[in-house]
Amino acid sequence: STHFPSTSIDTIILSATAMVSNNSSCCGPSLLLTALCSVLALTLTSTSPFNSLPVVEAMSVPKNDRYSRSMLPSRPVPLMSTKSKADTTSSSTCPDSKKQVLDSARLIGMTRIGQAAVSSDGTTAVFEVRDYDFTAKKFNEQLWRADLSMIPRLSDDEIKNHAHLVQLTAGSAHGWTTAQSPQFSPCGDYVAFLSNRPTGISGSAADKKSSVWILPVKGPGEARLLAEFPVSVGDLDWTKYGITVSASVYVDQDAVVADPMTVTADRDKALADADGSELGGLNAVLYKKLPIREWDRWLDAKMAHPFYFPVEKTNNQYTCDTTTTTTAMSGGSGGDLLRGVPTAVPSGAFGGGEDWSLSNARHVAVSARPPLATDEAWTTNRHIYLLKNHLLLDANNKGDNKPSETRHDDDDDDMDGLLGECLTAGNPGFDTTPTFSPDGNRLAWLTMAGPTYEADAVGIQVHDVTTGVTSTLLQAQVDWDYSPNSLKWSKDGTRLYFTADVRSRQALCSIDAKAGAGGTEGIVIHQAESSTSLHAECGTTETGNRQFLTTVQSLTMPSELFLTTIVENGATLRQLTHFNTDRIADTTLGRPGEIIYKGGKNEDVQAWLIRPAGLSQEDEDSATVGSGQKQYPLAVIYHGGPQGSTGDDWHYRWNLQYYASMGFAVLAPNFHGSTGFGHEFCREISGNWEIGGVDTIAGVRAALE
Repeated sequence: STHFPSTSIDTIILSATAMVSNNSSCCGPSLLLTALCSVLALTLTSTSPFNSLPVVEAMSVPKNDRYSRSMLPSRPVPLMSTKSKADTTSSSTCPDSKKQVLDSARLIGMTRIGQAAVSSDGTTAVFEVRDYDFTAKKFNEQLWRADLSMIPRLSDDEIKNHAHLVQLTAGSAHGWTTAQSPQFSPCGDYVAFLSNRPTGISGSAADKKSSVWILPVKGPGEARLLAEFPVSVGDLDWTKYGITVSASVYVDQDAVVADPMTVTADRDKALADADGSELGGLNAVLYKKLPIREWDRWLDAKMAHPFYFPVEKTNNQYTCDTTTTTTAMSGGSGGDLLRGVPTAVPSGAFGGGEDWSLSNARHVAVSARPPLATDEAWTTNRHIYLLKNHLLLDANNKGDNKPSETRHDDDDDDMDGLLGECLTAGNPGFDTTPTFSPDGNRLAWLTMAGPTYEADAVGIQVHDVTTGVTSTLLQAQVDWDYSPNSLKWSKDGTRLYFTADVRSRQALCSIDAKAGAGGTEGIVIHQAESSTSLHAECGTTETGNRQFLTTVQSLTMPSELFLTTIVENGATLRQLTHFNTDRIADTTLGRPGEIIYKGGKNEDVQAWLIRPAGLSQEDEDSATVGSGQKQYPLAVIYHGGPQGSTGDDWHYRWNLQYYASMGFAVLAPNFHGSTGFGHEFCREISGNWEIGGVDTIAGVRAALE
């Protein structure tokens, strides 16, 4: 801090604390690792000195080499313990400004926007909102409705005042229960969502089991229960003929020949052994193969499976029969889309509803590991499986085609066959994100070739269900230097839209759904000036430009909803929500910027350099080097993975502005091995881990210069 003398960089580096987590394959830095990797003195002089914040001063070494008694361990009083809900925006004030410091309370107090859905006519959106209540010490999960049809005639001030928004529900009004995964009904008049509010049918309020609820989007009426299951469910999806949910169920032989959800609920109750009468207090798992652990949990005999249930509409009321959850699509109203096969969909710790897709033409596609493969612990391999004409139209099994047959006890001899036709049998790598076209007859997915390389280049393939022909739209490594990480079909089925990590920003891109990368347009980057998440297409302008509901965030803005309009040579953005606008305006933040410098291989390396809060561009330009001049500490944030990146986004675990607001300068290098700077750049760290540290030291020198 201010006590460190000006000296060479080799002696300025005071510490390099790197406490790594127990996860050797960690995709990001642990909380301790991000606390402070290095502290450096940044010598600056300005004509209008900026006083160091108390937080920075407190970290300084005492001049007499002795701490006071106030530095002894103590029990802290919660920041918000004596404040009302209306007064929970911050606890610290920057001494040189009326703005608030981005301390932990203010960071947690930001409103978070989550999943969003758009009605089929594009006029209405429903989205998740989460606010933290410091009094209850719980998140208040809410659903809000946005009237998109009002946007063209509203002024910016009216939009900022949320004239087009209506809150539909709040968990705080129902015992602090959840409200997640909104999905529109096919007619667009209702929205279904997941909530663990008490159903009043089975179990107790303490069970907190997620069920499917339904709510009239524009009223009148309250939410009512649409479907309850023996176990908690997630990843709600509502397509043309019914709903699909995921559930973690046992997949051993005793479970799959019966009703897996009911078997799971009964077995979990027995294994809980509340009084010790069943197992004598024994709580153990016997492992007979690898893997035994995934990310942050120990594996057991349960696997996530998607379950499909037809939904009918009678007298303007939707009903869903969930009395049977068999492993077949016949003999009951609903069924396990994996038919009891021991593989997980959603797959892995970060899987979700994007691991399956249901077609309007009644086809089913899933991304799944080959079941019980002996090399599962050593490979990233996942395949795309296709079941044609598989879905029931309704509980009475109406339709032109019969559903797939019931599984039998001897079906384990062909578990892959139960999953359907394997479209990627020739690829030993990672195939994921199956996505059907609007007409239901084309299936797109993302593909990696390397069977043991989690950061391999990603391509796009499309399978024609009618002809059985698979084509490559984007050949990984060859056609593009970046990798798609999501997929959405345009409503007319002519283009595929996706996001990709492009120079540490999530860029919005697209490709022709037939010509692919070899077409006249090639791969189009529409928006790369901030980080974008794509929700859904919501219509076109009068001039025919496509519009999408997106979430946009940056190093200076938490996620907000935007209307993104695709135009020639780019995109235009209009902000639709302003939950955090006033809070950010009242928060002292640092100025973010990028520097490009020569790293350890004498190649260009990008890094984020955020100036300390309160240091203006004018002050920086007038700074000179000399003894006794103003100094700022520099926090160097070294991202994990190692094949990941520090991006232009607002992160609630690794927020760079948290340091800058406290008076630190922040350097976040995207060293060799980082994603978003070309496939070869990403591969450079494989077998050469020291290059990340070498690049980082070079970045520190560049920042100080």
